[in-house]
Amino acid sequence: MIPGQFELRGFIDEVFAPEPGERVLILVDEPTGRTPMNPDWEARYALAEDWHTAFTELGEERGFEVLPILRHPAAAGHHAPFPESGRLDGRDVGIDDLLDQVSLAIGMNEVSMTSGLAMASLRRPGAAHFRAASAPLLRKDMEDACLAIDYEALRERCARLRALLENAVTAEVAFTTGDRCRFDLRHRDPGVDNGYLRRDKAGMPLINLPSGEVWITPYEGEIPGDEPRTEGTIPVAAEDGSVALFRVEANRVVAVEGEAPARDFYRRIFDVDPMRGNVGEIAFGCNPGARVSGLYIEDEKAGFHWGFGRSDFLGGTVGPAHFIDESTVLHIDNPYARDCPITVSADLIDAGGGRTPVLRTGSYVA
Repeated sequence: MIPGQFELRGFIDEVFAPEPGERVLILVDEPTGRTPMNPDWEARYALAEDWHTAFTELGEERGFEVLPILRHPAAAGHHAPFPESGRLDGRDVGIDDLLDQVSLAIGMNEVSMTSGLAMASLRRPGAAHFRAASAPLLRKDMEDACLAIDYEALRERCARLRALLENAVTAEVAFTTGDRCRFDLRHRDPGVDNGYLRRDKAGMPLINLPSGEVWITPYEGEIPGDEPRTEGTIPVAAEDGSVALFRVEANRVVAVEGEAPARDFYRRIFDVDPMRGNVGEIAFGCNPGARVSGLYIEDEKAGFHWGFGRSDFLGGTVGPAHFIDESTVLHIDNPYARDCPITVSADLIDAGGGRTPVLRTGSYVA
């Protein structure tokens, strides 16, 4: 694929390489009382139809099956469990049952279902049995930007970042607001999304679209007598420019200070369920075509981000059972790429105290 020039069939081969005998499913969600329709969401239905047509035509040539598009109600929140059922070709079907019958699933949702697809992959381990791509908030304009990239170069970049994280026990992050946070990376292994989702993929058979990040879940204190060491202050900017300050102790957000309305907005989020304050992820996005577009799913692939709430689908320990109920389960990512209102400098520190600079004011130095 030529960077910046998207060709859908070439993209399908590059990322998925579907084989004879496979069954492919595309999923879209639909508005509920909690999540009303918006123009980008409506336009995504046409995008899903385009992708479905391309997969279908390729399947007819190569001998794999493409099911009708599955439509289901939007989940309660990003990374909440899947609804129990949806509609496939006009009939009600159980979503988990259907996922267990396909080899490739692509979620083109408004409300992210990455965690639900990750859980489906754990039921049938190995990409030869099941693999999934989660593409929440995907837009047509991403095709010629963060989807039309040099995937071989992306895989090399991800491999270098993963090697750095594998040797780190701490990430020290300094924000351009002057705030700092140290993330405890002990007892954890990094994960990689390098845009490779073929049937021989090693590790978790799941990617996001757009791809391009290496992530790790900070230690959450599950080992008796070994307290988590993540602590500091994390600033989070709202669309109006106000900045909330998250005070973090022992890997949990213990207070939200700063400016209104950002401060009050996040206080309400954490008041719903304190487990949302779990520090569930840090990640280094490295997609060369990713822009800071205002959509977190693209912004986070352009630099550093961290996420709060659920973490089990990323290698952590906090899952739906830790929350009050399914309606309060949540994972939200907060990006700090080079063109975001707040950026970061980040160092990785190994067990011997060695320090490796990774980012300086949003730009990679490693």
